[in-house]
Amino acid sequence: MEQIDFVTVEEQQRPRKRNGSGTTRAARTAKKTTRQGAAREGYRRLTADIPADLHKRLKMQALMEDRSVTELIVQAAESFLRNRD
Repeated sequence: MEQIDFVTVEEQQRPRKRNGSGTTRAARTAKKTTRQGAAREGYRRLTADIPADLHKRLKMQALMEDRSVTELIVQAAESFLRNRD
């Protein structure tokens, strides 16, 4: 079976990090406060370990629907919480 790597356009365009790039500690520290990938205004970042097969199914469904995995997860969480009320 062929392995498929899912890479977003943003990831393809993002400059790769280099080890020993010569930046100063102050520059690296300042960069952390404006890091790429930070949660948008009014949002919170969520990290969860999920089974690999579930992640693959989520990615495939997102591709088929031309949506992001985030959109699928938000919709699922909202539906889950709505049904519990």
